[in-house]
Amino acid sequence: MKKLFTASFFHLVFGCFAIGVFAQQQPREKVHIYVLMGQSNMAGRGKVTDYYATYGHPRVIALDQAGEWVPAKHPLHFDKPKMAGVGPGLTFGMAMADADPDVIIGLVPCAVGGTPIAKWAPGAYDQKTHTHPYDDAAVRIHKAMETGVIKGIIWHQGEGDSNPTSASVYLEKLETLIGRVRTLVGNPNLPVVAGQLARYREGYQLINRELVKLPDSVPHTAVVSSEGLWHLGDGTHFDSPSASEFGRRFAQGMLALQHTPVTNEHISSVPPAPSPTAVDPSEGWESLFVGNDPNVRWRSVGGDRFPDEGWLAEAGMLTVQPGRNGKDIMTREQFSNFELQLEFMLSDSANTGIKYFVAPLENAKGETVLNGPEYQLIDDFKHESVIDNKSPETSTGSLYLLFAPENKILHKAGEWNHAKIVANGTTVEHWLNGQRILRYERGSDIFRQRVGRTKFNEYQAGYGEAEFGHILLQDHGDQASFRNIRIRRLK
Repeated sequence: MKKLFTASFFHLVFGCFAIGVFAQQQPREKVHIYVLMGQSNMAGRGKVTDYYATYGHPRVIALDQAGEWVPAKHPLHFDKPKMAGVGPGLTFGMAMADADPDVIIGLVPCAVGGTPIAKWAPGAYDQKTHTHPYDDAAVRIHKAMETGVIKGIIWHQGEGDSNPTSASVYLEKLETLIGRVRTLVGNPNLPVVAGQLARYREGYQLINRELVKLPDSVPHTAVVSSEGLWHLGDGTHFDSPSASEFGRRFAQGMLALQHTPVTNEHISSVPPAPSPTAVDPSEGWESLFVGNDPNVRWRSVGGDRFPDEGWLAEAGMLTVQPGRNGKDIMTREQFSNFELQLEFMLSDSANTGIKYFVAPLENAKGETVLNGPEYQLIDDFKHESVIDNKSPETSTGSLYLLFAPENKILHKAGEWNHAKIVANGTTVEHWLNGQRILRYERGSDIFRQRVGRTKFNEYQAGYGEAEFGHILLQDHGDQASFRNIRIRRLK
């Protein structure tokens, strides 16, 4: 990929000069500035693990609380210092930098957690944070304009307005705010990208139904999807992978408004906009992969992106490649009561599996790992561990290590099989090729007794008993393909 500066030059610059001075030495038109506005999900509340602490880009800078340009790192915002974490802003900036290697990207964090849209007006005071959200943002925008050109705004807000009364006037207030900021920066066509509120709270859909009208009401605006994004356990704030993915979607929306073609050169940073995924809306089915970018609904267990290697996503199939280079993948979203269906095809002697209710568990060493019950997939006909029915509790369709399937019909390697998992409350059923082969109760006495006799007894409590969790497809280094992956939520 073309870069304006070499890595060694950046090392020299940032090692010898303040980044703010460096940015201010560039022509203003080469410093593209984006304003990040809204409430807590824009400010970011995701956990800043070591993985996210290393995020950054040599051409992405941020205006800190003191009004100085610094390297952009998580957390970008400072509205509530004890709570600020991973938000969408940094990955947005990184994707915009990848899209244009000839500029510096400046981010202006302005979000304030807990603020309804009424607080985003001149003179409005937020007592909880002792801030004037709009007035403070205006000061920071003017400061940023000394260094570069304001190129756009990304906006995520509305949780504080998710009630019928506030939602009824939300679009009007947002239109006014957009017009006010455009006047402030002297650009009546300044691109504005708004993000949908999360899908996991019904009340948030009041605002989403208003946001969908924005592009028709206000020129040069776009709305990006929150599909598949999930919370960090509090039912409100996006977790770190979801916040990062949202940033990429904001970038996609901004690039579309700026009429910037998305080339293969930066497609990995800016995925195509999510396409509709309901395969049969009348029955509540949603497709988890239909040949669009797998990043929309899947990510690696080791990061917030679909693996760059080890997995092949094409023709409506997800295929794990031999070699164990890709790691397991899991849904961005978590599910509680659900029916999952998919088709799978194994290669000779292959071993893989489908895990569900995948959630953080603490082991005896005090480490937190992701795990959950597994619908085992293995070549019963050739794999040495299960051939001749020597280990039914680890054969295809079993609840791995715990319960063996019964009366199953399994097609051989190289042929497609159909798997179904139905989870409703504590009751779980495994189906294979149209037949129910296993039924058990999560958290029952017999379930816990069997867990206690396996390697899963290393967890302090709760193996397989999470209220909700991710769906996970394993990479055991053997080739296996999955297609027609769909899910529906049960009441």
